[in-house]
Amino acid sequence: MTHSKRIHAMLIAAFLAVCVLGAGCTSQPEGPGTPTETPAPAEEFAFNETDNNTNVTLQAGSGITIHLAENPTTGYGWNVTSSRGLQYVNDTFIPPDTGLVGAGGVHEWQYLAAEKGTGEFSAIYRWPWENVTGNETTFSMTFTIE
Repeated sequence: MTHSKRIHAMLIAAFLAVCVLGAGCTSQPEGPGTPTETPAPAEEFAFNETDNNTNVTLQAGSGITIHLAENPTTGYGWNVTSSRGLQYVNDTFIPPDTGLVGAGGVHEWQYLAAEKGTGEFSAIYRWPWENVTGNETTFSMTFTIE
């Protein structure tokens, strides 16, 4: 009888130890100012070559995605600049769905309309080792951020 009480007491002690240790493994917010997940953009906007030389008005916090055709196998690439007001998020090359060697794809840039005012995105499609001649393909947009 004493032996079963001892086993019973050890099982209860082990259970309590697991509960106490397990409670310490959870995390709770530390109060105001604790970082949380990045909120989703207010709205998402997508642009491409047809939006060249346009001015777009959007709300601060909006997401901006720009898609431009690109074929890096030729050595050409977009040389991009963006101004204050646009917060760079990411850029990536999306290869074509075809299996053809040398086929072009799409380059995608993601920005956030970070602050009120004006933001500009501009790009020149060129060989990086060549000087700019003025005959290159260009793309530009101006964003009025409210």
